[in-house]
Amino acid sequence: MLTKKQQYSINSLKQLKDLQPSQFCLIHVNKTKNNLHCVISTLFGQKKTLWSISGGRMSGSASSNSRRKTRYTQRMVYNAVIEKIFGLGLNYLVLHCKGTISSKRFILNLFNQHFTVVLLKHCTSVAHNGTKPPAKRRL
Repeated sequence: MLTKKQQYSINSLKQLKDLQPSQFCLIHVNKTKNNLHCVISTLFGQKKTLWSISGGRMSGSASSNSRRKTRYTQRMVYNAVIEKIFGLGLNYLVLHCKGTISSKRFILNLFNQHFTVVLLKHCTSVAHNGTKPPAKRRL
């Protein structure tokens, strides 16, 4: 995370973009009921997807019937994402977490050890069934 002095000196992402636009990336962490997906993309729209990985791809290498949403698989996925970000030469991260992620603190600490996390956004959609239409009149 940025220190308070850095947060006050850098007011918006536009100012950060002017500094080093090629150093930023956006990481989407999507946790579904059975799996975990991580997608790395550029923050300012040069490319939509740089790289993606899922828990099924990681567990498929160990054994074909292993589970995709265990803690071990999640750590393998996060470590693979960190290695890929190092390979791409990125320093600043924006994390978008979607799904019931109870380990947001773990994700933040893990990525914050190696990189500067600018923003952590929780973007889980809330279920909404809409309003009930009026019943048709019977005669």
